[in-house]
Amino acid sequence: MEILFLFVTLFVLISISVPVGFAIGGATILTMLFFSDLSLVVLAQYSVTGINSFPMMAIPFFICAGIIMSVGGIARRLVEVAANCVGFMTGGLGAVVGLSSMFFGALSGSAMATVSAVGSIMIPEMTRKGYDAGYGAAITACAGTIGAIIPPSIPLVIYGVVTQTSIGDLFIAGIFPGILMGIGIIIANYIVCKKDNMPGSEKKSIKEILLSFWEAKWALFTPILILGGIYTGIFTPTEAAVVAIVYAIIVSVFAYKEVTWRSLYGALLETVCINGITTFLLGLSTGFAAYLSMEQVPTKLFSLLLNVTDNKYIFLLIVNVALLILGCVIDNIPAAIILSPILLPAMINYGIDPVHFGIFMTINLMIGLVTPPYGCNLYVASAVAHIEMDRILKYLWPFFLSLVVVMLIVTYIPAISMCLL
Repeated sequence: MEILFLFVTLFVLISISVPVGFAIGGATILTMLFFSDLSLVVLAQYSVTGINSFPMMAIPFFICAGIIMSVGGIARRLVEVAANCVGFMTGGLGAVVGLSSMFFGALSGSAMATVSAVGSIMIPEMTRKGYDAGYGAAITACAGTIGAIIPPSIPLVIYGVVTQTSIGDLFIAGIFPGILMGIGIIIANYIVCKKDNMPGSEKKSIKEILLSFWEAKWALFTPILILGGIYTGIFTPTEAAVVAIVYAIIVSVFAYKEVTWRSLYGALLETVCINGITTFLLGLSTGFAAYLSMEQVPTKLFSLLLNVTDNKYIFLLIVNVALLILGCVIDNIPAAIILSPILLPAMINYGIDPVHFGIFMTINLMIGLVTPPYGCNLYVASAVAHIEMDRILKYLWPFFLSLVVVMLIVTYIPAISMCLL
């Protein structure tokens, strides 16, 4: 009864448009008041200690690095490289969105930052070339999910901290699934544009392609610096995030000379605002998860799942469907913090590696960013394109389905994630 009240209260609060952070905290407080002898001080303590973590510091730093890169000319040069490589295809500009999202995802670690950076460049360009603005916003919103899978990845940092899984291993495991997501988006775009007879741009010569790579060399070196430093043990993921900020500032100010001190201040201010929201969510989600653990919910749910089926593949399907539904109504950050400790014991019992679970769970929750009513990527794309949400939803489904197919492939073929480990 206690747990039923907790989750019903949570979903009721979310359904009446209470902000997710307040809904999580409010549901926990009400349940503790009515059903538990625990002091509310416990919730406050866990909400603070949950974010008092060195690995968690990587989150605001990666957010800051992504914002600086988007205003400093780095994102634009990556888009130009992508345009020269795949712009000639049928529906070439859509393919550019997919590839440039893969590039920028290797820098920012954030889905919404990827949507904002790539969308601000590509959506107006697609509109000028005859694409509907809703189509441009839809493909950009879905392609933005790649930014949270290709390393570095903020959601994978959160999962790694919560489950005590190696963040470095998670980053390595996210490389091929992220690339597969990009390929899925590009294929879906090709099928749609082939049907609508949307042409590509003029094919570039090898010389022009190589020249665009050379002009973007400082941008393209960023993931090598970040990931190379992590995998060689030179610095931790948190330290890598700080290095990314310093490198982005140096390149934007001195190499590309496209950012002023005023715009740099604006980027830092935006980072503070976004981090305030993120930290609030992280803290209360950690308190919520701690309360579930005290009430032995993970153990009880584990027993329930074992009684439902002993077939590993059916179990994975049930979990994926449940995560898809939850992703529609709750942010990926609290979902990962709350659900990871609950589901991981069952995954291990079925012989599923924690790293593999972290990858397909994160992909699943990222799909939630493009599914109403939550769908943060949709809201970002809508704001960038200056259009109503209805125009985006009209074109969403081919890309949504491609992401679901990739998620199932990654779920049932562990080698895609684990082959580099």
